[in-house]
Amino acid sequence: MSEPLRVAIIGDSQAYPRETDWGTRNLIKAFELLAPKKPQVLLMAGDLADGTNFATFDTYRKLLDRYFDKDMVHVGCAGNHDYWVPRGQERDPEGIYREFCTRLHQKHANPLHEVVNGMSFIALSEDFKEVHSEEMLGLLENEIKTAIARDPEKPVFVITHFPPANTMSGSLLSSGRAELRNLFNRYKQVVSISGHTHYPLEDERCIWQGEFTAFTVDTLAYSCMDDGFYNTCGKVIVPFAREGIQALYMEIFDDRFEIHRYNVEDQREIKPDAVWSVAIPYDPAKAVYTADRKLQRKAPQFPAGATASFRYDFGYLYLLIDPAEHDDFVHWYKIRVIECGEEEKLISEEKYCAGFYRLERYQGGMEVFRLPGDLIKPKSHCRFEIIPVESFGHEGEALVIEADIPGALSFRSGVPECPQE
Repeated sequence: MSEPLRVAIIGDSQAYPRETDWGTRNLIKAFELLAPKKPQVLLMAGDLADGTNFATFDTYRKLLDRYFDKDMVHVGCAGNHDYWVPRGQERDPEGIYREFCTRLHQKHANPLHEVVNGMSFIALSEDFKEVHSEEMLGLLENEIKTAIARDPEKPVFVITHFPPANTMSGSLLSSGRAELRNLFNRYKQVVSISGHTHYPLEDERCIWQGEFTAFTVDTLAYSCMDDGFYNTCGKVIVPFAREGIQALYMEIFDDRFEIHRYNVEDQREIKPDAVWSVAIPYDPAKAVYTADRKLQRKAPQFPAGATASFRYDFGYLYLLIDPAEHDDFVHWYKIRVIECGEEEKLISEEKYCAGFYRLERYQGGMEVFRLPGDLIKPKSHCRFEIIPVESFGHEGEALVIEADIPGALSFRSGVPECPQE
């Protein structure tokens, strides 16, 4: 093809039908960013609405008509949020999906298979129980085979809400679907595009290659990480989660496709010097985005003179840290609290996610972490070991400080109650 095929990619807006709603507001910001690129295809990876609300589908369609060319092809799947109904209300999954397709002006088919400039885009919506039945998987496999038969060297883009298991970030626990992984393993041409996990796109693990290629869409609602960080809400929603509002733009050339990452709130490209690029045709033996990337990465380190200090606010004890440095970014910190007496006692070892995904204007400042104050005794002497870790798991040398804990203070639990905390 002389010109690349231009593809916009969004997901997980979890919106309501008011343009002042958070999710709808971010759809508008995403469209303002993506529309000037004049995409020929828009992929939507599910959770368009936060609970079944047909008016949200209508609002979304109006925004598509406002910002994009009428000939742009829309390929979207429904996510688990799209099927939620108020408690006590009878759910009609087939009817909801029918309305989803009708109001979005896309074919009422599941899987949906669109061919644009010779490229196949297939969207599979879940079977309303957050799984994919054998029947649905069989239908999906038939569509993949049809696409490969047309041209075995071209990629086949498959859009699902849930990711294939044990591939990119966010797919390693309950979000990952083993049935999708097992199916895609048989077809190297598959490029899996999924939502649901809300993982920040700064993390290079958000693209994965093995038997096939997979990458995540992130979110237009709020960022998450399921790594069990202490400073998250419910062990999932990261601090300042509303800042990680992101989307993708892809260009498909004859010999490769390139994926650009954007922070929608900042209206800026994430890592413009590190655009993801995948060769066409795909040869797993020459894959770039594999687990072997870890071998080329270094551990983060604290700069000379880095310090840490404490702050006591309204019953909470905070640790303030000069950030460690890395040629990519620090993903998280391991903080060990050791009570020093006649014998040393480890009283806490927790993981704290760093703020690498935050808006550009808030980058580079001191990291602030709320400590598990309910475990730290007044009048004790403690050592704090702060270990920086990058996203592939390399640990740097610890920054170590010791402190006498005042006896006049009492501390509350450090578990946050809100994402912004």
